[in-house]
Amino acid sequence: MSIKEVDQLLLRLVSSVDLFRKIDLDDVAALLRQSSRMDFESGETVFMEGDEGHSMYIVTQGAFEVYRNAAGKHVSIASIEPGEHFGEIALLVNRRRSASVRAIQSSSVLRLTKQAIMSEHRAAALLYRNMAQLMAERLVSVDNEVILHKTGKYPAFCPEPDTSPTAQHEYVVVKR
Repeated sequence: MSIKEVDQLLLRLVSSVDLFRKIDLDDVAALLRQSSRMDFESGETVFMEGDEGHSMYIVTQGAFEVYRNAAGKHVSIASIEPGEHFGEIALLVNRRRSASVRAIQSSSVLRLTKQAIMSEHRAAALLYRNMAQLMAERLVSVDNEVILHKTGKYPAFCPEPDTSPTAQHEYVVVKR
């Protein structure tokens, strides 16, 4: 990205992206200079479950759907909107993509490669710290959902009623 683009995005991103909280403006600017902008049309795939992952993405405009295919069915996991990010798990644990991501409207992201992040040592340490904190928050949320599901107090993940002997249950996922 150009310095002018970085400057324009810097204040907006720092104030609205949890990933950059408690990171010095100079460090955020250094990371953003290493990023590249990517645009996607509605329905266009960013990456597929099982792909190798070498980049993470920060949504600046539009929205994306995170989904998996389970038992041959499309299962929506999350909607990612401006200020949010995706793809970081592959950077943290050196594994293939755990889900697929596609644009659900015309959208733009900032793409940060693992190599670009690691070239900014201090910023990388702070960024990975923030990723770990955000993932811990997500884990607590998922743990709470599992507990509510197991106690029957969270109907969003309970099967739709169908009492026929050959029924296959459909699960309804609630957008958070």
